[in-house]
Amino acid sequence: MKLPESKGVLWGSVAAIVLIFALAYYFLMPVAEVVTVRRGTAISAVYGTVRIEPAFVVRIRAQNDGFIQLAEPFSAGRGAIGKSVEKGQLLATIADEDTARQLKQARADLQAAVDRAALPLPSSELLKAAEDNLQRLQKVVSSGNVPAVEYEKAKSEANRLRGAVETERIERDRNLKSLEATTKKLEAQMKSAEVRAPIDGLLTNVQTIDGELVSDGNELFTVSSRKNYVRGEVNEEDVGEVKPKMKAKVQLYAYRTRTFTARVTSVQPAADPTTQRYTVVLEMENPPDNLMAGMTGEMNIITGVHENALLVPTRALFVDQALVVNGGIVQPRTVNVGFRTLDFSEALSGLADGDHVIVSDQDKFHSGQPVRQRMVSSPPPPKAP
Repeated sequence: MKLPESKGVLWGSVAAIVLIFALAYYFLMPVAEVVTVRRGTAISAVYGTVRIEPAFVVRIRAQNDGFIQLAEPFSAGRGAIGKSVEKGQLLATIADEDTARQLKQARADLQAAVDRAALPLPSSELLKAAEDNLQRLQKVVSSGNVPAVEYEKAKSEANRLRGAVETERIERDRNLKSLEATTKKLEAQMKSAEVRAPIDGLLTNVQTIDGELVSDGNELFTVSSRKNYVRGEVNEEDVGEVKPKMKAKVQLYAYRTRTFTARVTSVQPAADPTTQRYTVVLEMENPPDNLMAGMTGEMNIITGVHENALLVPTRALFVDQALVVNGGIVQPRTVNVGFRTLDFSEALSGLADGDHVIVSDQDKFHSGQPVRQRMVSSPPPPKAP
């Protein structure tokens, strides 16, 4: 009776060893990360990068030479970058003492000339006396009591004084105009010494320091508008498919969990000579409240849509090849690809609804290899725009 018992123990030990080896073999098998092929909306899209840019950028330059003094709100220099400014707000003053002294003297000279202009002209009193004398002589010359030569002499003197008064008036007006022009010119020079914001917006650059000697034409500040736009770039081989009014999906790195809808407003006709990429201008439909210039991201400009298409994650494809795990065995498939985006591609043939495709480390697997599957998450299929 002991022999059968020994056989039972032996067989039990063998079964245990086989189980251990089977478990070891199973757990030693490579793990394949897979995603299920499913149906959804296939989208044809042109990929590009995006950058948020201000609608207007104004570079402010010095209009005269001198030492610059920053206005109090901007005395921190580059530390003031990002502050709001209003159109006409004083940013800095460029000191010009010579012009200030000249303006002070010109204003004093002009006021003195204005005061003198309010007084009678020097020859006006003499003219009045000469005209009164001429009228008196005119009344008595006909009686013969006054020689006619005296009347003519008085008449000549009155005419001379009239000419003198007119000359004095012309000279007075000319002097006034000259002083006014000089004063206005100096005032304009002083006004140009005041550096003011040309638009409402944000101070986005400061290229000077308080007390620095600046020259006419030096760039001092940059002011950008608060209104922004989306500047996209696409490759030369794709730009022919892009047309105004096309919809686009935009994802900004600052908002990883959000996707924004935009519309193409224009395609600039010239490529960047260095990168050969074309600029596409887009307008966001519902931009975030804190959208800021300088933010970057990616976009897909939608050029076509297929409903109820079979979708496979694009990362599962190596050109037109995919690896399917069927019954724990790796099987290569050739896929006829239709529309393709960064996330999903349309499988016209080669895959079926529900297939499990490997989405990472495909170079580590080969046909017929047994693997363990691990389902991984993938982004939801796209919806029709």
